[in-house]
Amino acid sequence: MQIDPTTLDEARIYNFMMSTILPRPIAWVSTVDRQGRPNLAPYAYFMGVCCVPMTVLFCPVVPPPPMQKKDTLRNIEDVPEFVVNVASASCIEAVNLSAAPLPPGESEFALAGVTPVTSSRVRPPRVQEAGVAFECVVRDIIEISAAPGGGWVVLGTVLAAHVDDALLDPATHQVDLRALQPIGRLGGGEFVNAASDTFTLTRYKTLADLAARRDPMRGDARNGADA
Repeated sequence: MQIDPTTLDEARIYNFMMSTILPRPIAWVSTVDRQGRPNLAPYAYFMGVCCVPMTVLFCPVVPPPPMQKKDTLRNIEDVPEFVVNVASASCIEAVNLSAAPLPPGESEFALAGVTPVTSSRVRPPRVQEAGVAFECVVRDIIEISAAPGGGWVVLGTVLAAHVDDALLDPATHQVDLRALQPIGRLGGGEFVNAASDTFTLTRYKTLADLAARRDPMRGDARNGADA
């Protein structure tokens, strides 16, 4: 079956995208408004962009009427800074609670029972209970569409990152996946613990590596395919 998205309504497009683009990491984004009141909300359109400078993006979508923009987006338009807190299994119930539609100005930190901690480089607080957090300044906000089903791309330059010492290899700066236990969003109301079912593949970094894979006389020739 070939699908033409222009022939589908928003709900069907949403269901198709959410059940095929997965698992999606969750950005647990904290912001503040002009009065300094904090907001905390999860976003499953989230990814890293590049390393130099360290850059991330997340995408707030158009909320249900009568709102035209989510509190997070309105906040960063007024105070162009945010913190991405990594959503992990240990705090997933708090992440879920923070998605509730509170009135503007009411704190999701209090609703979710998590602790705001003063950030080192930006005004929004980070979540103490999160094992990893990225303090960001807004690089750009790109409007895709403000119509129902539309949204924005928010690009942020990371000014500082925080990580629990127990999670980090200080030599490589690799974070222990099984200790972090990040949560990914699937379709509908389903989620996945990214640390629960993993496997390893050998990467082919050079043409010589690729040639070795094709050589049936090499005992390790198919490591990448069989891992």
